[in-house]
Amino acid sequence: MIIKLQKSARDILADSITYYRLQNGWSQEEFAERLGSKATYVSNLENAKRNARIDYIEHIANTLNVSMQELFTIRATQNNHHINRQ
Repeated sequence: MIIKLQKSARDILADSITYYRLQNGWSQEEFAERLGSKATYVSNLENAKRNARIDYIEHIANTLNVSMQELFTIRATQNNHHINRQ
């Protein structure tokens, strides 16, 4: 039996994006608009189903007004990703 003790970079990034998006009170749709992206892309990032280029991660950090280092800080997985669009 293999036990995974550490989160992957993709999982850490996913948790952080969700955490900071929720801290800003943004729905996935609102965050996607701010990024100039689609909500499905944001959803895929938050569910660790997509990779992001390093320059796009910098764009995400700037949009969330956090450092790139903060996006790679291990935090608890956010269970509730849903905020209604305003």
